[in-house]
Amino acid sequence: MFAEFFAGRNPFDTFFVQRNGDDDDGDEAFSTFHLGGFGSVSFPRGPRGHDGRRQDPPVLYDLRVSLEEIYSGCTKKMKISHKRLNPDGKTVRNEDKILTIEVKRGWKEGTKITFPKEGDQTPNNIPADVVFVLKDKPHEVFRREGSDIVFPAHISLREVG
Repeated sequence: MFAEFFAGRNPFDTFFVQRNGDDDDGDEAFSTFHLGGFGSVSFPRGPRGHDGRRQDPPVLYDLRVSLEEIYSGCTKKMKISHKRLNPDGKTVRNEDKILTIEVKRGWKEGTKITFPKEGDQTPNNIPADVVFVLKDKPHEVFRREGSDIVFPAHISLREVG
């Protein structure tokens, strides 16, 4: 049954068979799994696509929000400038784009909103993901600690008693 499920091959060979230095990044063991009568599943190696291009690392932007915006939720529109390939596939042009972010009520600081492949595009890369990281704007009276709103008040011992 084991041999039938794995199409007659030992699935552990992938992990234990000695290679002759042809494995350039060590991920070869995970590039293809054969699943017997179910065919095989292939995974791209690392951050490289099937055409050999690599995806650029994510581009991070801070998204500043006030306590009032977090309390009720809001919509933010962020303008980014990125490079896009021209139809010839070799030259690039600058392009502006407005990204709309629906900030949900109660989102915590550090929440990440990702726009896949919105970074610069060139003939030799896969565009980076654009990631907005939620940051709290300082409030003049209150501050947020996790899900709590804190009002710092100075109370003398006389006022307590």
